[in-house]
Amino acid sequence: MRFCIYLRRFGKLRKLYRFHRTSRGLYVWSSRSQDYVSYHDDGKYWIRFMGRKTVKKIRQPLLSFKGAETLSVSVNTVLAPMPDDRDEGQVHVMPEDIVLDLQGNFAIEVILSAERLELLPLPQRLNSVVYIKDSVSPVIIIEAFPMSDNVFPVDRFRPQLIWVEGHNFFLNHDGRI
Repeated sequence: MRFCIYLRRFGKLRKLYRFHRTSRGLYVWSSRSQDYVSYHDDGKYWIRFMGRKTVKKIRQPLLSFKGAETLSVSVNTVLAPMPDDRDEGQVHVMPEDIVLDLQGNFAIEVILSAERLELLPLPQRLNSVVYIKDSVSPVIIIEAFPMSDNVFPVDRFRPQLIWVEGHNFFLNHDGRI
């Protein structure tokens, strides 16, 4: 399963994220860099930043995923297109891709869930749009919403684990986990 999230602004499409679910795990790439998040079937979770694995976690395995957890929340500000953003007609948007029409500051939350969920409305997330990718396990839920304040949004679903550095959470760790 593969899909992208685009932002439509001024007749152009800017690719924000690219998702790829393989037999080994889930990969989420930021479109403006080589940075990405990988969450593997055995529960290993890495954030690559500038070519290095800066954060490593041991989460619940994707193959036996239970409940719902927020994978990531990003805050985005796109005021105008960049010179390399392509015109809408030049981008081959696939049926599984997501195209957002949001202005100014907006947030995107990626949620993993053992089953399809209906997200309850939150007062800080007025006019949110929800996309559900349930052809894979766990289900991937994308919620995008304009930010009402300049306050970073709180995860809808906290991890079921308590993060303990050196046990299941590692910063700038060079060894294997």
